[in-house]
Amino acid sequence: MPNPQNFSSTDSRFKIFATEGEVFEHTAQIITAIVKHALTQRSTCNVIVAAGNSITKSLSHLSPTTLNWQLVNWFLADERCVDHNSNLRNELQINRVLENTLGKNFGVITSPQAEIQPQEAVATYASRIGAINMFDFCLLGMGDDGHIASLTPGNSLLYSDETCLLINDSPNPPSQRITLGMRVLRNTTNRILVTTGGSKNKAFKKIERDLMSPVQIFDPTTIVVDRAAVQ
Repeated sequence: MPNPQNFSSTDSRFKIFATEGEVFEHTAQIITAIVKHALTQRSTCNVIVAAGNSITKSLSHLSPTTLNWQLVNWFLADERCVDHNSNLRNELQINRVLENTLGKNFGVITSPQAEIQPQEAVATYASRIGAINMFDFCLLGMGDDGHIASLTPGNSLLYSDETCLLINDSPNPPSQRITLGMRVLRNTTNRILVTTGGSKNKAFKKIERDLMSPVQIFDPTTIVVDRAAVQ
């Protein structure tokens, strides 16, 4: 992996807004522009998205009339190992916000399968991901502890070259999750981190000092935040 860049809120990659609403609107504009451009080059657009508050609120600002969203393939950055109809599933969360925002024709969501054993789901999802030549963007949020996808600070799997990983010790329930590895998350031209709120202050301060934090390794090309998150 390339060495991470220096990281602080004065970095030109930071886009800092006064309010959460402006953050989510700007993030929606960024991904809309990326998808529009991708669809001028190819017949489909492949993207990676996590779940969580900042992601779903950003997706809720998309406009159904700006482009043909049916041509977008949405791949989940991580998934909880729970029943397929559980409200805890990230797939369900993303499906709801896309359908509510864009209608039925929002494209296709692909995530690790819930109905098979976790190790088998890891292998199957890795195969699906490996078949994609290019992802047009990777959109991640950040937890209060600085985690992205299901990769937490200090986890040895941060340095794995595997496409897809089984996490058995997530500090947040459920403990078992499936996540894309950092190699895949990094291997996109447009790597977007979006997060808001004063609860992220400590995480950002730690990230500035820790070159091997999940966010530093991910090395986002754009970081969209509100002032509360970085003040």
